[in-house]
Amino acid sequence: MRLLLAALLFLPVAAAPAEGPAFVFRDVTAESGLLPDVSGIRGHAAGWGDVDGDGWKALYVATFHNEGSKPNQLFRNRKGKFERDGQEALRISTRATASLFADFDNDGDLDLYVTSMPTVMDGKTIVPCTLFRNDGGGTFSDVSKGNGACPADLAGRSAAVLDFDGDGLLDLLVGDDPFPGYKGRKSSRLFRNKGGLQFEDASEAAGLPAGIPGLGVAAGDVNNDGWPDFFVSSKDGGNRLFLNDGKGKFREAPGTREVFAWKYGEGDDTTAGVCIADVNRDGLLDIVIGHHFKRPWLKPVSVRLYLNRGIKDGVPTFEDVTEAAGLVALSIKAPHVEIQDFDNDGWPDLYVSIVKFADGKPYPVIFKNLGVEGGIPRFRTDALGVNDFPTAEDQAIKNTAKLFEKVARERKVMYSAPGPSADYDNDGKLDLFLASWWLESPSVLLRNETPGGHWLQVDLDCKGKVNRQGIGARINVLRGDLLLGSREVQSGYGYASGQPATAHFGLGKEELVDLEIVLPHGGAKIVKKGVKADQLIRVSP
Repeated sequence: MRLLLAALLFLPVAAAPAEGPAFVFRDVTAESGLLPDVSGIRGHAAGWGDVDGDGWKALYVATFHNEGSKPNQLFRNRKGKFERDGQEALRISTRATASLFADFDNDGDLDLYVTSMPTVMDGKTIVPCTLFRNDGGGTFSDVSKGNGACPADLAGRSAAVLDFDGDGLLDLLVGDDPFPGYKGRKSSRLFRNKGGLQFEDASEAAGLPAGIPGLGVAAGDVNNDGWPDFFVSSKDGGNRLFLNDGKGKFREAPGTREVFAWKYGEGDDTTAGVCIADVNRDGLLDIVIGHHFKRPWLKPVSVRLYLNRGIKDGVPTFEDVTEAAGLVALSIKAPHVEIQDFDNDGWPDLYVSIVKFADGKPYPVIFKNLGVEGGIPRFRTDALGVNDFPTAEDQAIKNTAKLFEKVARERKVMYSAPGPSADYDNDGKLDLFLASWWLESPSVLLRNETPGGHWLQVDLDCKGKVNRQGIGARINVLRGDLLLGSREVQSGYGYASGQPATAHFGLGKEELVDLEIVLPHGGAKIVKKGVKADQLIRVSP
């Protein structure tokens, strides 16, 4: 409560728009070594992780593999330059919808989980979800058979990691929403880690009802009780928030289904990715939901921001502040969403997986956080105005395929299913990778070159009853009693994306801060005073 009150006292008035773009990114796909490998793919999943412990994040790109495209690929990061890994075991043919790295066996290296919708495509059998064990140094073995987290009837979508029962092992939350024609259960799953890279379906026992599809999933402690809650996003099943009772059992948060309800049009319009993070620096986790609407250039659609307004009797109250916060409607699909500080000014921004192009330069669509006014964060974005998409001609096109043919040809805009952020070059700024779905359009790695403030990144290396990566721990950055930022250690949020389990903070002008690390499940609190800015700090509680 002390931190919350301190944060609420710091309510700056939104700044006037500055000249020029708020964010500066450069397309480094070619010079980084990712091309030509990430062109000519139907990219639909991407995940970052330091697979060999050298301090540099590798990238796994997964696809809808069919005739004329490429299978999944791992790229090793050699001090900011990438080279394709030659392990054939990883070049699987999937209909991929998520990939994430996590230390499932607590041995100190990152394993790999890839979701897929099993089916037959172009006469080939597409594999279901896959689990790879890291045998050390980033050498992987497929341990999917009989492991319990890769059932043949799971049409896997987005995935998130969490330790829902507090046993120190990372569990898996996987959305399920099959393509039309695939006869799966259409039921999202919660897989409990039994140890030894063996899992069991604990959905029913833990309180996740059957028959709830999910495109986007995310985990986060929304009621500040030290236990991970989770969110499942889908049109057919609704947007559902489930609260952990502190014993590994879940119930749907009362009254929230109506709060998070969306109105849909015709066709395959649906919500998509979801991110849970503190956007207004009050110590409470907020929720943003992306969309996968069929034709938003005809009727633009906003991603939506739900502000956590407080907790009573263990239940959080959320308010839709989308319009009040300045989140304008978008004229292209925006499935992936993240809350991250991209200019290191101390205020978390809101990013969607859309890039506009002008004069050969990329402009990712990031809503800049201007601070809090009247209790609501205020945003602006400059990227939408850099070119004229959608034109009147674009808005007259009702056929989706024809519009996307024009988009690919003109290259004024792109969107991506995955778009995970990561500091791939270790310069303290978060970069972006967006995998392209279109064979004729290459994927893009965007290097963040935005002038900004100081920064701090925090990794955890835990022992005992806390999972090795510290997933679920809350990290607060303070100056005296003033809360400058609060993040939960997470991986697997947004849509079809896996992020490093690193808490990134922009610090603005702050050069010296205090850290408060609260371990999950009512664990210990670690305080570090006088931590210098502009470094990655690794803490071993």
